[in-house]
Amino acid sequence: MKWFKLLSVFSLLILSFGADASHIIGGDIYYKYIGDQTGVPNQYEITMVIYREGTGANLQSPLLTDLNITDIRIDGINCSYSQQLQMFRTQPEFPASTLGAFDCILPGSGIPDPQVNIYKDTIVINSSCTQFRIWLLGCCRPNNYTNIQNGGNFYFEAELNRRLGNNSAPNFLNTPVNYACKDAYQVYQQNAVEPDGDSLYYELVPALNTANAQVNYNANFSFTNPISTDPQFPFTLNPGTGTLTFQSNATTDEVSTFAIVVREFRFDTLNGIWDEIGFASREIQLVVRTNCRPEVNAGVRLDPLAPGVYLDTLGRQVKDYDCGDTSVTLQFTLPIECFSVADDGTDFRLTTPTGQPLPIKRALPFCDVNSETDSVRLDLFKPLIFNGDYYLYTKVGTDGNTLFNKCGKSMNEFDTIILRVDDCLDPVYDLENVTVFDDRHTYVQWSLDTNTLSESFVDFIRIFRSDDNGQTYNLVGTANVADSGYVDYTTNGTSVDNNSFRYRAQFIAGGQELDYTRGINSILLEGSLNNGEVPMTWTSYDGWTATYTGELGIADANGDYTWSPINDPFFPTADSSYVFDASGLAEGTYALRVKTNIENDYQSESNWIVFGIPSDPDPVPDPDVVLRIPNVFTPDENALNDRWTIRGIEAFDNVRVTIYDRWGKEVYYNDNYTNANAWNGLTSNGRELAEGTYFYVISATGGPNGSSAQESGSVTLMK
Repeated sequence: MKWFKLLSVFSLLILSFGADASHIIGGDIYYKYIGDQTGVPNQYEITMVIYREGTGANLQSPLLTDLNITDIRIDGINCSYSQQLQMFRTQPEFPASTLGAFDCILPGSGIPDPQVNIYKDTIVINSSCTQFRIWLLGCCRPNNYTNIQNGGNFYFEAELNRRLGNNSAPNFLNTPVNYACKDAYQVYQQNAVEPDGDSLYYELVPALNTANAQVNYNANFSFTNPISTDPQFPFTLNPGTGTLTFQSNATTDEVSTFAIVVREFRFDTLNGIWDEIGFASREIQLVVRTNCRPEVNAGVRLDPLAPGVYLDTLGRQVKDYDCGDTSVTLQFTLPIECFSVADDGTDFRLTTPTGQPLPIKRALPFCDVNSETDSVRLDLFKPLIFNGDYYLYTKVGTDGNTLFNKCGKSMNEFDTIILRVDDCLDPVYDLENVTVFDDRHTYVQWSLDTNTLSESFVDFIRIFRSDDNGQTYNLVGTANVADSGYVDYTTNGTSVDNNSFRYRAQFIAGGQELDYTRGINSILLEGSLNNGEVPMTWTSYDGWTATYTGELGIADANGDYTWSPINDPFFPTADSSYVFDASGLAEGTYALRVKTNIENDYQSESNWIVFGIPSDPDPVPDPDVVLRIPNVFTPDENALNDRWTIRGIEAFDNVRVTIYDRWGKEVYYNDNYTNANAWNGLTSNGRELAEGTYFYVISATGGPNGSSAQESGSVTLMK
């Protein structure tokens, strides 16, 4: 019983179309001025695109001879000019299904089957008139419309105004037929191209039976509301862009018609106004189905049959990409709406094989005349440079949606495709050297095999330091891979004299954090002058299997050192201690340091031991006179220990005191030193000195029985 009723309805729909009329369901009419190209003044090409229902009578060529066409003509509006048009078919009739008419719904009984006919005619308008109307009147409309009363003639027109010169009308690019699904958000572009650069204005107008009579709209419908729509998403036309948006809430299938004109305006510089110089029009058949194709209802889907796409063992879509690729192209089973693609690429998220996000620069759809695209190219900020599976999945972008297919169905969040890369080389990189730089800071060096990873792919390098021999690390800075190394300015002269620092690095490449490099310690050298000798001990270097040499530096008057090797065959090349004999050195300031051998152009250096030699390295003091020299004083103006007083200097007639900073530069000198004018923590010219360790040389003469005293050592200034 149910099947009988259904077949009866379909039979009535087919019979209602009839076969004795053309059943015109829509089309476009526009004109183009071609006189500039042909050399024939006032010559125009007229185009009419006519859609007819497939069950109606065929249209003839020329169109004027068709029995169902009442008239085709161009008439003067402000004069008596009139001329009939022939209109010749430019190509055989073809089905609208080839233009994607049935992408959203299934064709079948009771579903209009549009056939496309394209006609052109070339005419010369030999008239002084400035305003013309180009029009077609034919029979007949189908009897299956939901929004208008059945039957009636079909009429459309275009208008030409030559007051400001010859003109070409806007030309619609997309098809004047649309098949929509209930509850699907539709964006239907009415794209028009205007060759003269005039301004365009789109407008919904009543469909016409004749030049002066509009069609009769059924209850609840009008020319601005031609279908049943959701109140939240009504039938809306953007007059500036021609974009139609709507969402149907029809309870049954609907077949409707509506009309649009696109008016063009040109600025009249003489009168200072915008003048309407013509319009083109179109009538559109819109079919709404309560049910779409199953694949449409599933929403946007990536095409599993696209070139290069295959399924892995878990049934997931996979596509292979080459190492270094900077873009990804997605293809869809059904075209998607270009409006739904966020330009900034935020409709998508890409993660590296280690799960870290890889930013997307932009999304580029390849839009057709209907503002639809079957593919989107994603340009990446960083290339695909590591082996493994990158996961690309969809999400709601900054435009507030995922993607919509051409039938208005959205894409689910977190739909995923795997981008597989397996032709990259494993990157080879490492920390190569840590050295003390000028006894002030540490300097870190690394290497990168650019055959395995291009420098251009490395974002930056993080430098980490451990002060507890690798137990914990803290980030101390970042560097560019092209830099020769990294100077750790958070260290200073005092810290490098008291610590062996351990460093490691982390390369960030292609948005991905690579594994940490190995750790390497700086060399810490310790020791001080004692009875003409400097015992030296240093930590072993672990950058490579190192051999060591020692160097002696002699400071000049500016505190700059000249270095020379310690020429002692017994200097240990592999051990980490040595006693330097300073007894033969003349008066002056000296420094000792340890260096490793050179390995692959790298060399590590320790901090320095700085010491001074007085004028007489072996003074013989009076055994009854002892100088008691403080090793710390606090010149902070609290009346306690503010000066560096030396007990015992009262026994000598002449006392000379010289103070050096840790780099061997003289900062204080007094050749008549007494406790009454003792050093107060200022330089000789009155500049305040910073806290730290300083080195002294004391020479005292004129003691009891002509005795003298010579002392050197270090003193700590504290505040």
